[in-house]
Amino acid sequence: GSSGINAEYGEKACKNRSIPLFYTMLASARVLALRICTRNLHQIVQRDTSLTVPINEVFIRTPETAPVLTCNNYTEIAKILAGSDTARVLTATFVVRATHDGGKKMRKERGVATLAAKVRNTSVLAVCDADVHGDAYDSGANKCVEPAAAKEELEANADKYDVIVCTSRVLPALKPLGRILKTKMPHERRGTVAPTIQSAVRRALLNMEWEMTQSPNHADYYTVTLPLLKSTFPVITLRDHVQIMFNEIVNFCPAKIPRNEFIERLELTDGENKIHVDIREHNDKLKTVEVGVLKKKYSREETWELRETAKKRSEFLESETAKIGEFLDAHWSKITS
Repeated sequence: GSSGINAEYGEKACKNRSIPLFYTMLASARVLALRICTRNLHQIVQRDTSLTVPINEVFIRTPETAPVLTCNNYTEIAKILAGSDTARVLTATFVVRATHDGGKKMRKERGVATLAAKVRNTSVLAVCDADVHGDAYDSGANKCVEPAAAKEELEANADKYDVIVCTSRVLPALKPLGRILKTKMPHERRGTVAPTIQSAVRRALLNMEWEMTQSPNHADYYTVTLPLLKSTFPVITLRDHVQIMFNEIVNFCPAKIPRNEFIERLELTDGENKIHVDIREHNDKLKTVEVGVLKKKYSREETWELRETAKKRSEFLESETAKIGEFLDAHWSKITS
């Protein structure tokens, strides 16, 4: 080794080096191997990405796959939907991160979101007293029955109604009918039980149940699929419904996942065409700003000066309070007389 260096760089360069020859050669071999591994890994990642990017499937956004997507904002979506003659219901699919803390999986959550406008036609049966039947019909109920006649109506036509609502006072009368109602039993968490029948019917028409399910394409992600929009909605309603679902889903975000990275992407579909929604404006609202507090170390003299200042301030406030009290005592008799 030394003879080769002498032949190439000269004897002076070999004598003046400060690092032993063995470690120099070892470091050079490590750097060469690292370059080769990094280059091969980059090629493998590029090759796998180009092969695994599906066109019409739900997949995770990465720096490599982002240019492939056609993301639309709400103005563009409204123009796309305005081209259809009939009103269509669009199904939204939210892709949510399911793993955190080194691969630990979060549990599948579910909930109920109250939307701003009615998305689908829902048949509602309202169980309430006869004096509020008119209010229930005005709110959108399809049929109203009194609690005494509820059992007969439900045994015959329970499958005809999508939702059954009632007031808090009538709920005890429906609990014995649990075997008939099954999953349609009114419940406060679903919004089908309220103090007034008007609010119960309105919630039944606007509420949308959602649930996290395992993504068919990625083991580390969940999907939330629900009917969210109609083709006749204006731009502001499109944005509001997406924002409402963002807030509902992000409430279950684990503490170790940034809130603005919890929802990966959003896709809308009407059964045939798929629209990729640009969700950056929603994620930007969820960014948290960390504020660092600078703690100053005070010397003994500075600490003593601060204590004296606080003492003088408290004494000044006490003296001013005493002066105000004396002034009020002196003038109170004149005010009352």
